[in-house]
Amino acid sequence: MNVNHIFFISPPFYSHFTPLLVLAKSFKKLGKDVTFGCSSEFKDQVEQANLSFYEIDISKNKNVGKATSTTQPDSEKDRLDEFFESTRKGAVETLITQSKHRKKDMLYKPEELVLKIKTIADSLEVDLYVVDILSYGVTLGLYSLNLPFITFCPPHPLTIPMKNENYGVPKNWPSVIQVDEKKLEELKQISKKTQSEFTTIFNALLAESENNSKQIENAFSLVSDKAILYNYFDFDSIEEDNQLPNKIFMGNCFEEELLDKEWINKLKGKKNKVLITLGTFLSNRIDVLEKLIIGSKKYNPDSLLIVSAGSNAEKLRKYRSDSVIIEEFIPQKALMPYMDNVIFHGGCNTFTEALYYGKPMIILPFSSDQFNIAYDCEKKQLAEILDPNTFTEENLVTALLKINNQDTSEIAYWSQISKDRGPDFAVKQVLKNI
Repeated sequence: MNVNHIFFISPPFYSHFTPLLVLAKSFKKLGKDVTFGCSSEFKDQVEQANLSFYEIDISKNKNVGKATSTTQPDSEKDRLDEFFESTRKGAVETLITQSKHRKKDMLYKPEELVLKIKTIADSLEVDLYVVDILSYGVTLGLYSLNLPFITFCPPHPLTIPMKNENYGVPKNWPSVIQVDEKKLEELKQISKKTQSEFTTIFNALLAESENNSKQIENAFSLVSDKAILYNYFDFDSIEEDNQLPNKIFMGNCFEEELLDKEWINKLKGKKNKVLITLGTFLSNRIDVLEKLIIGSKKYNPDSLLIVSAGSNAEKLRKYRSDSVIIEEFIPQKALMPYMDNVIFHGGCNTFTEALYYGKPMIILPFSSDQFNIAYDCEKKQLAEILDPNTFTEENLVTALLKINNQDTSEIAYWSQISKDRGPDFAVKQVLKNI
């Protein structure tokens, strides 16, 4: 397949936009013509990367990287509050809430989106499209129009359900997460219903498409027939390069960033530096952030804590000191090489960044794919896992003791794989095999 012009379609979410932009730049480095489609808030970043920008909105929600800049209609804010409340009740309750919300979250004005994609196809000579796995409306449009595309999967690989699996039900659980079997069965039934309804909508739209595309069994499993790029590690040895779709594991999809002088001065003389982050949305859990701050200080009063607190930064100001830096937004990628420990929620971006730099980790999984990531880390002895709702300060101290006295050979092994298998590697694999 001759590929000269590649069109990226990105959701307007910072955590998905950023790795997609890095991937696009890797195609550009190989001399490919790249157009990057996203909402207008990201235009400057796209053009600064010397890529052609195309405005297209594929979601009613937007997150440009700061909690105060996250915008949703009032109804979406209500659902976010419902999600935050569910995280306090436990893992399965959170996943049940997410499953109930899923249909509205993931398929926004699909007919309109299909028309937008058709306009792109008719007006531009595009050889290959790149779509995020969670942009289901985009995948639907590309599939219904029979356009060539590859799938980019930034969350855990098991986010794509296999046959007889249900989307949003973790295949594995870390040992500290206690799962009530009755609640788990409820989750499975709700997930199955959501999946069936979602797929029915997909197939109805496909039946009406001008190409009358083939009906599908599971909308959540619809991926490229050419290649799937995973922003993750091949922990289970499932990579395939001689079958379609090719399964390519990247290890990392970010660019190293330099830390400015102001931050470097803040780090000077500090022997034990701890990064605490729960991501843009989960920083809403101020109770967990408080416990992490207090417990980390109990472990080592002389440590420097850097806390990414989102909109709760000012509410936590009483903990600020020369050794506790609490900010709404921090330069995480630039700080990561300097950290001694990373305490986080198990998000894939933070995980791949921490492992790239070989950092000892503590993971507190709340939702989505975080349970599968935490399980992998526990199995591979890459991190200590705590239940965000039940851990005590003593649990945290014990976990910090363990990660600071662990054998780091496993972390070093996967760190090297991460560095060897970045976006440039993945792009070359794609172009070689499609």
